[in-house]
Amino acid sequence: MLHRVNVARGAFRIWTVLSVLWLGIISFLAWDAVSYEMIGNYQYAGELREDLGSEPFDSKRPIAEVFKKPSQAKWPASFSKIEFRYQSNFDASVKDGTQIVVDFPDGCVLYLYTAFGKQEQELVGRWFWEKRWKRRWNALARQSYLLWVALVPPLLLFALWFIGRWIVAGFRRA
Repeated sequence: MLHRVNVARGAFRIWTVLSVLWLGIISFLAWDAVSYEMIGNYQYAGELREDLGSEPFDSKRPIAEVFKKPSQAKWPASFSKIEFRYQSNFDASVKDGTQIVVDFPDGCVLYLYTAFGKQEQELVGRWFWEKRWKRRWNALARQSYLLWVALVPPLLLFALWFIGRWIVAGFRRA
């Protein structure tokens, strides 16, 4: 004996499964994009000394004369991602011994000046590692358009299903 099929319940369950799959795919893509955006090479943005005079940056001056020690800086530490076109300059500075490379477990690389000594380098490395979640949150915020991509199609499909059900219900006999 053939039982009556509950189309509305079945359609809702199909919508639920498809929506969960869709949200899973979009979440994976967002996480992958954020991880890709975060991984890279960074440099410590040092704070300039106040006593430099009218020519604050001269490439012939030693780094220790241009920038304050990180532990003496007034402002919170900041880091900037190294653009690809400047990467060869940073690699050359590692070869000549003016910078070192510090690798982090999340795939990031930090370039640090050797002029400041081991203690200052460890301090800056600790600061960089502590800011990893802020960097991830900022990268995620740049992917915010994916929220629209994740939510609009399932909600639109649900609205169409609801409207279609309402229209069909109008043709039923009283």
